[in-house]
Amino acid sequence: MRRIVVAVDGSESSLRAVSYALSLRKLSSQIQITALYVGPSCYDLFPEPDVCAWIQQKELDKEIETRANNVFEKIDKILGQKSSNIQKAIARGSAASAICKFAQEGGYDLVIIGSRGYGDESSSLLGSVSHKVLHLCQCPVTVVK
Repeated sequence: MRRIVVAVDGSESSLRAVSYALSLRKLSSQIQITALYVGPSCYDLFPEPDVCAWIQQKELDKEIETRANNVFEKIDKILGQKSSNIQKAIARGSAASAICKFAQEGGYDLVIIGSRGYGDESSSLLGSVSHKVLHLCQCPVTVVK
């Protein structure tokens, strides 16, 4: 295991997932960790043709980057200097699909995700995103409580 992607949304569960990923670095200093924030695509929100103008997507992208940077700053505050060893990335789309696509295209060996994020509260044991990631990802997935 050399490359780990950790899905983050700023929730306590996702921050624990980042801490867990860092604890795995004790196994090998060669482990690379990437914190991934996923924001929606305008086209995912409004799939009807011609609803998403380029300008709307551009505004949505600015908002996503602002939110992602807030989450990354939260990680930096909590982890201090340790956070400099974590790469940061932003993806767009449906959260579970985007996480799995990012992991597969990036050649990641492991996905780590919190058990509950800021998403849908309909699932009583696992969050809906973590549940979908477990079923969609082609690489191993660790869910952190």
